[in-house]
Amino acid sequence: MKPPKFLISGHKSGLGRYLHEYFGGVGLDRNISPQEFERIEREGVDAIIHCAFNQAREVNSKNLYQYLSDNVFLTKTLAKIPHKKFIYISSADVYPKNSKKHSENEVIDVNQTSSIYAITKLMSESIIQNICPSFLILRCTALLGAYSRQNSLIKIAQEENPVLTLSADSVMNYILHRQVANFIKHAVENNLRGVYNAASTENITLARVTNLLKKKVHFGSHPYLVGDISNRKISSVAPVFERTSEDIVREFIKEGLPERKHLRPPI
Repeated sequence: MKPPKFLISGHKSGLGRYLHEYFGGVGLDRNISPQEFERIEREGVDAIIHCAFNQAREVNSKNLYQYLSDNVFLTKTLAKIPHKKFIYISSADVYPKNSKKHSENEVIDVNQTSSIYAITKLMSESIIQNICPSFLILRCTALLGAYSRQNSLIKIAQEENPVLTLSADSVMNYILHRQVANFIKHAVENNLRGVYNAASTENITLARVTNLLKKKVHFGSHPYLVGDISNRKISSVAPVFERTSEDIVREFIKEGLPERKHLRPPI
């Protein structure tokens, strides 16, 4: 039997679901049978797209092992499956929260990362870079698409009287599921390798998002600052990323918000 072209983790929701519908192949989640996983390990795949991630907001000594198991250990397990290319969906949050313009060749001081989420993303990146002969790591900003997990933008758009924990001056950067899928297709066809920041050319504040959507929002006091993320590398090979976050927000709203049944609430 010819092995599936793609093995996609986290295919039940979010970007993983979109990519599974886009590329096909085999979806991998907790319910996969030991027999099926053994078959995949034995036969190998052409490409692994690793989207799955335990995004628990509260990580403590009690659930730390499960968090590491779902994230770092799973990455190492998948990386050992015979494959031609390993594609990892990482995050722009791996960069320190400072005023520096962050590009892919930056050596990141782990002590300057802002969360366990960012550290585990960096751990997975390190595993992939040291185990996989051909890898593609995408450090994505906030993702928007038909199967997005609920975020501040969607909450503002869908609720009559939205209440947020984030402050109005929070700075965001948005990209679309479709852009990521198109880039992965291009990367596989042209054997692109390495690390790419998947980001728009300009950030946007939540206050500006509110104005675009003409909504009255009760903001919180917690600021989120995505940072200054350079997208020069990815836009040089994929002009679809030469767009601002405001462009992306306008397109996302114009296309129609995700149905509520598809939304995953924040964990």
